[in-house]
Amino acid sequence: MRTAPLRWIALLCLTSFAIGQNQAKLSPQSPATEVDQRTIQQIEDDWLKGEKMTDMAVLERVLADDYVNLTPSGPGPGKAEILKHLQPRAGQSPPYSLETRDMHIYILGDTAVAAYVKAYTAKEGGNVVREDTTHIFTKDHGSWKLRISRASIRKDD
Repeated sequence: MRTAPLRWIALLCLTSFAIGQNQAKLSPQSPATEVDQRTIQQIEDDWLKGEKMTDMAVLERVLADDYVNLTPSGPGPGKAEILKHLQPRAGQSPPYSLETRDMHIYILGDTAVAAYVKAYTAKEGGNVVREDTTHIFTKDHGSWKLRISRASIRKDD
């Protein structure tokens, strides 16, 4: 059971390598790829709105049941734990504001990668934390699901 996260990490590394090796092949994009890119962009937009208002329905819809959460401090909670933890605050805005920038989306067959920067600003005190975020989606039965989320704190901003 412990090898499953290692397989996903290996997939993340291979996907990152494939993106670097195949970036020229992504342009020009096929109409199907453009549709998938728009779909992933919409899922990311929904995800961010869901995070800003603790929208449980969005979180439930976007996350795969076997979601892997790789946080800056190590493995984080999975889908069930996240939903359980956030349920008492459903519909409420968190104690921070959230902005994103520099989103890049790559489609590689039935796998998609969205990489971008998130900036969290505390509503009290104004402290800012910037996070590099990578989301890996897979298409299962025609529907995209967020399978892996990886985040690390940015020190250069």
